[in-house]
Amino acid sequence: MKQSKFIFTFIFMVSTLLCTNHNIFGQCKAKSIMKSCKPNVPKPYKYDAYVVTEFTFDDKEKKQEVVFTAFRGMKYRLIFCSSGFEEPVKMNIYDKSNKVKKGRNKVYDNDQGVDNNFWSFQPPKPGNYYIEYEVPKSLDGKVKTGCVVLLIGYAGKEELAE
Repeated sequence: MKQSKFIFTFIFMVSTLLCTNHNIFGQCKAKSIMKSCKPNVPKPYKYDAYVVTEFTFDDKEKKQEVVFTAFRGMKYRLIFCSSGFEEPVKMNIYDKSNKVKKGRNKVYDNDQGVDNNFWSFQPPKPGNYYIEYEVPKSLDGKVKTGCVVLLIGYAGKEELAE
């Protein structure tokens, strides 16, 4: 009797965990966000790829950093599209990682964007750029997720000359 109660309890806990995990992380539909934002990559830039950053909104503020590398001889247009979360995520782009304490310069912040669901950034020169997302606490106190999909558009000297 005790063994069957233990097995039932174990199965119930695993099922609950799987359902909860599916609900928490099932809210970012990256491919559909990418498709709806792809027309925002302006000509002469060509769509290249996308990068997904998922956030968990809970009872703590946090920062997440993503690296983007711009190569010499290419121009890039980075398009940031969100999954439509209500929380005001701030985005800053730096020339150095948050692990570097001195000489870190901000080259972009989302105050330069259109709204909280769409931002665009053109790197000023080749090199690594560190995109830092400041994720606030959940507005309603419930744990939930959201995401930002970064679309990368590029153009070579030939495309820009046209």
